[in-house]
Amino acid sequence: MTNTRRRRGHSTVPTWLWIPAGLGIAFLLVPIIGMIARIEPSHLGEIILAPESQLAMGLSLLTSVIAALVSVSIGFPLGYLLATRTFRGQRVVRTLILLPLVLPPVVSGLALLYTWGRTAFLGSLLTDMGLGLAYTTAAVVFAQIFVSLPFMVMSVETAIAARGQDFELAAAELGATPNRVFFHITLPLLRQGIMTGAILCFARALGEFGATLTFAGSLSGVTRTMPLQIYLVRESDPQSAIALSLLLIAVALVIIALAYRSPHAPRLRAPSSAPAAEAVEATTYRPGPSSMGSGGPAPEAHTERVRTETAAVRLSARLPERGINVDLRMPTGTTTAIIGRNGAGKSSLLQLMTGAICAESGSLRVGDETIFDLDANKWPPVHTRGIVHLAQNPLLFPHLNVIDNVAFGLRAHGQQTEDARRIAGRMLSSLGVGHCADRRPDAVSGGQAARIALARALVTDPKLLLLDEPLSALDVDVRVETRRVLGQVLSGRSAVIITHDVDDVTALASTLVLIDSGSVAVSAPVGEVGANLSATSRQSPDFPGHDFLQSFCEGDSEGILCSRSR
Repeated sequence: MTNTRRRRGHSTVPTWLWIPAGLGIAFLLVPIIGMIARIEPSHLGEIILAPESQLAMGLSLLTSVIAALVSVSIGFPLGYLLATRTFRGQRVVRTLILLPLVLPPVVSGLALLYTWGRTAFLGSLLTDMGLGLAYTTAAVVFAQIFVSLPFMVMSVETAIAARGQDFELAAAELGATPNRVFFHITLPLLRQGIMTGAILCFARALGEFGATLTFAGSLSGVTRTMPLQIYLVRESDPQSAIALSLLLIAVALVIIALAYRSPHAPRLRAPSSAPAAEAVEATTYRPGPSSMGSGGPAPEAHTERVRTETAAVRLSARLPERGINVDLRMPTGTTTAIIGRNGAGKSSLLQLMTGAICAESGSLRVGDETIFDLDANKWPPVHTRGIVHLAQNPLLFPHLNVIDNVAFGLRAHGQQTEDARRIAGRMLSSLGVGHCADRRPDAVSGGQAARIALARALVTDPKLLLLDEPLSALDVDVRVETRRVLGQVLSGRSAVIITHDVDDVTALASTLVLIDSGSVAVSAPVGEVGANLSATSRQSPDFPGHDFLQSFCEGDSEGILCSRSR
């Protein structure tokens, strides 16, 4: 009894909803039950096994499968582009694609007949080449594709709208090309939407009647599908029509039930084991001997990239539609903290640097390397920039286990699978989460997920690491430990962190930047912020962001951030 109550839990769903729901179920099931009640079981087998019935059923299954496969192959790209790209005439295209959903099937058949029929212009050209469509099995497939394709487009658009494209952007920032992102991230994440669309296309094609009859006719063994066979025997032999209808329903139910098993499964395949804790030497990652307490050895900062005291990260960008107009200089090899009110433009700055959004003008340089320069018409794609953005959500790819998540960036840069997994395993161990290597992302805690995402970014050795409030969603104790780990691994790296926490600034950053209304209000080394605030206040008591920065400094209980103002 206790277990039953525990499983039920608390529900916020109103009980009265069961009344209309029950009416809906009855409305759908009662006609089926009424039809079953009219069947004579003694003649059921004879009717189903009749040659005409088998021909019609076989033709229906064959053409429906072909129609579903074609709908997936052309409908998925169409739905994907409609959901992810904006182009002129997009609404018109979407309206025309969905038009077959509301057209009477006979009208759809007439449209096909007067386009591809023997007397139509296009149809006559095909007929002259010996490829006439009307009244052939191919015509059946054409009719089924015409009425079922919109279901595939709708399923893909809905799936993308519900999920967004954050995972694709995260993969691109790790260095994955558009093709790798599409095949390794997009397709696996959309598998359920694709399968749902394929099932709907198959079901619609299996039951198609009007367009098929109008365009393809009813030739036994050639165009007479099961719906046409049922229609033909309905007047002369009602028992046969009922029996064939039940057969069609049973086949559809079996195929739909089998197909729906895959997308509802939580995994594509069982995760393969990987040598997560194995220590190997690698050119892209060489851990150092420093200690991180219980977290294990900390990775050393990469030394391949020359860093000098004069090198800087320089960002100038103008984006009026978001109120952005910045000219910012940050030292390389250190961490810069960006603070400011909500809506000040902090996250937009990170998106500009990664390439997720485009500025109207401006440039970004890391040391002597120009990442983008709009005045010189240089705007490289995301995957070539070498800039990795860690958002508040770790965005671990849900279809990959932890070790393959971390190895993804290495694989995108050409590493062999086993080498990439070994390097990834070593990085995980250095951050204290090596024991999670074979788990799925939904089987790790928030603090572990944050470290795993950090490991995934670090193994690619980014030119610039961007962190957008990476600790905000963690518990206090987990935040303290993760902040300590961050302090170790960010040492010697060029990084930018957005935060609202004074402790993040004092523990991680060497420079503080205040953004107000899309512009840089204050930029000063940590420890000199107070002096800068005092000097600026004397010159301009109401300078932008003054109140916010004053309140932020008051939260510095240890007097590190604004020490010179105390």
